[in-house]
Amino acid sequence: MRALDELRAGEAALDSGRNEAAGRLRVSMPVQFGRRCVAPVLARLAAAHPKLELNLSFSDRPVDLIEDGIDLAIRNGDIGDGAGLMTRTVGLQRMTVCAAPAYLDTFGRPQSLDDLPAHRAVVYGRAGRIKAWQFPVDDRTLREATPPSRLRFDDLEAIADAAEAGYGLAWLPCWLIRDRVRTGALVPLLENTPRLVFRSHALWPATPHLPLRVRFAIDALAAALPGSAEL
Repeated sequence: MRALDELRAGEAALDSGRNEAAGRLRVSMPVQFGRRCVAPVLARLAAAHPKLELNLSFSDRPVDLIEDGIDLAIRNGDIGDGAGLMTRTVGLQRMTVCAAPAYLDTFGRPQSLDDLPAHRAVVYGRAGRIKAWQFPVDDRTLREATPPSRLRFDDLEAIADAAEAGYGLAWLPCWLIRDRVRTGALVPLLENTPRLVFRSHALWPATPHLPLRVRFAIDALAAALPGSAEL
């Protein structure tokens, strides 16, 4: 561990004399958010810095940054125990309920959260647990209102595909469904109901000297990701 800290300190010292990111940057990120939002930003960063190498890992499962040799991780929502890590908010995500026009023609349009139990949904589920649909009541209180569902997927894109096919309502981040909403394939619902907004975080191992490539990546993500919050 000490040797790794000394190596990072040496890299940072070398970086201090230049304004170009160089070396290998290892980044872990969620699958869909990483593909759609994070990877394009980092690819542009690499294009602007020819000496920068990217190793990107896509997984929805938590990783041990120090054990796995990860320079930077992007995580959404609650990050739990961040012992030994530094963190910075780099974006916001806003959730919305949506459905296909064909579904709404058949089952009607929910007008409030009280209508959701009468509908069917495609939900996110993993390891036997369903991700509850949550809606802000006030600054400190969330209301759970998850419709009944027989379709439970652990992939957000698959949920969006099923919703577009008319199999039920879906509760998804705006960045994922933005294009489908613009083409009319999905319709946002409950627009007068407050939507859950949560943070996207950058995490990296605590070190007194942050390598320039990591700092550049964090700054680039913080500048680009906030726009993912809206439709």
